[in-house]
Amino acid sequence: MCQGSTPEYFEFKESPPELPPGWLCSRFLDTPPESDAGTGPKEYIVSKTAPCPIIDAHVHVFPQKLMDAVWTFFDNFYWPVRYKETYLANRADFLIEQGVHHVVLLVYAHRAGIARDLNKFLAQTVNSMNERYSQTSDNGAAPRRRVATGLGTVMPGEPGATEILAEAFSKLGLSGIKMHSHVQCVPANHPTMDEVYETCVRFNKPVLIHAGKEPNSAAYKVDAGKICDASIVEDVLKRYPTLRICVPHLGMNQYQEFFDLLDRYPNLYLDTTMTLAAFFKSFGDDEPLVEMMRSMLLKYSDRVLYGTDWPNIPYDWCRELANLVSLVDGDGEATNVTPLAAKDEKGKQRTIQGDTALERILWRNASRFYGISEADLGLSALASL
Repeated sequence: MCQGSTPEYFEFKESPPELPPGWLCSRFLDTPPESDAGTGPKEYIVSKTAPCPIIDAHVHVFPQKLMDAVWTFFDNFYWPVRYKETYLANRADFLIEQGVHHVVLLVYAHRAGIARDLNKFLAQTVNSMNERYSQTSDNGAAPRRRVATGLGTVMPGEPGATEILAEAFSKLGLSGIKMHSHVQCVPANHPTMDEVYETCVRFNKPVLIHAGKEPNSAAYKVDAGKICDASIVEDVLKRYPTLRICVPHLGMNQYQEFFDLLDRYPNLYLDTTMTLAAFFKSFGDDEPLVEMMRSMLLKYSDRVLYGTDWPNIPYDWCRELANLVSLVDGDGEATNVTPLAAKDEKGKQRTIQGDTALERILWRNASRFYGISEADLGLSALASL
């Protein structure tokens, strides 16, 4: 959709059908032992023999009153949120318990006057998680594993925006910011964003900004299709060449345009959030489309981060992971019940290049982009790829 054209609004969509038990199992995913499954649905866990750690670089947390408002919006305009009860019980601890190594937690401000409190809430959440999961070395040294990193926020143009961000970075220890053009009704290149970018450059902190067109909603105060476009992001990249920017959802609805920007701007990254889960669009049996996405993931594997949008998703937490692995392996979508590759044929197109790409997408890129060290992850030093 081009700027100024008839709006293309996302309409409420039900959750996808449940897949057969164990369907998504792979070298990365297992089903839990019977003794650990409990009485609820069996949630997949990361295999203990998974080839590499996993960082989920796109996880939402909010104070509960605000999260309830977010869920009301989703219930009315987007899709059913699968993990409401899980979030209420465990917040993002759920993902760590499933075997994800580290999560990047996000908040965003929808109006002026709330960002400072949101940032404090986020810092407390991050610190609490890291304290619960800290590990001490055998010699009694300081804890060496962190499971969470936080991205603060600010409302563009609000009084004291620069000071709010400086506090988030220097006093609260947050590792970047999350902005949302759809919700904040501000294009990425709006003049009120300049002090945001300048402060991030000054503190060497990255920006995660939902600046792609989709999913657009008629419930938004503005048509996101008019204020979001790859060309708008390019304007920011040109003016701030040292600012690290990540656009989530692979720039949904403008995939090729955003992939093309990666060739020209080394400070741009994308994350996969919800684009590979076969919810908005399934590649199905469209082999050329599958190969196009696979080739893009391989070509730009050093600039793509894995993310889920948990808890605000309508399907298994690991669908994105399962399809990412399967696509890169050359087997099409794991969620496709009539897959391009039969079960006994899976893995035959797997390559060393693909394995390297998965390691980058699943953790190395997020580690570099957000400053998450191997010591933070509790890993022994690994040779650089």
